[in-house]
Amino acid sequence: MKIYYFYSSFILLFFSPLSQSLFAQSQKEKNRALNDYFETIYKDTTEVIFVAREKINSNETLKIFGLNDIMIIDAAGNGKGDDTLYDKKDFEIMKAKYKNKCLQGKRIWCKDDFWKKDNFRFEKVVLESMNTDKGIELMVKKYNRGDIEVYGFSEPIYYKNNKYVVFTVHKLLIGAAKTIIVIMKKIKCKWIITHQGSNPNIIN
Repeated sequence: MKIYYFYSSFILLFFSPLSQSLFAQSQKEKNRALNDYFETIYKDTTEVIFVAREKINSNETLKIFGLNDIMIIDAAGNGKGDDTLYDKKDFEIMKAKYKNKCLQGKRIWCKDDFWKKDNFRFEKVVLESMNTDKGIELMVKKYNRGDIEVYGFSEPIYYKNNKYVVFTVHKLLIGAAKTIIVIMKKIKCKWIITHQGSNPNIIN
């Protein structure tokens, strides 16, 4: 019995730091993917860019991905339909792992999961809350600007044995919004957009 407890304690002591290290590496890689995508939309890094403080609920990512309205994106940024990326078995694995990972806030936002400044490698990122009744309207009033644009992101999640990362991107303006999912693959140490998806039932 003493031997059993000794080995159990040893295993716990060994694997606990290891699992924490793997989690930290995984989170760092997800942030790297998000920032690699950020570079494609944030061209003038001297300008302030507004980002929603709350993460988008990953249920939104899963919902859009499950509709299988996915385009493959070529090097020039052009897209064409692709029904080969979606695999029901891999999708169900992803869904089981990442569904309901945060408390539901208002609309698509999480109530208890937030971005921090150090998640982004760009100094001019300004985080603002969107989990309110008025959302972007409060920012228009706060900054006295009618041309405010706010980007929202979900936590990147892995698909097909970590081969891809998938996350939702939500661009919000006064009177308009666009929501897509971005699928990226790591190629030569950099995460590259390979696919993009949307909800065909919603006009962006």
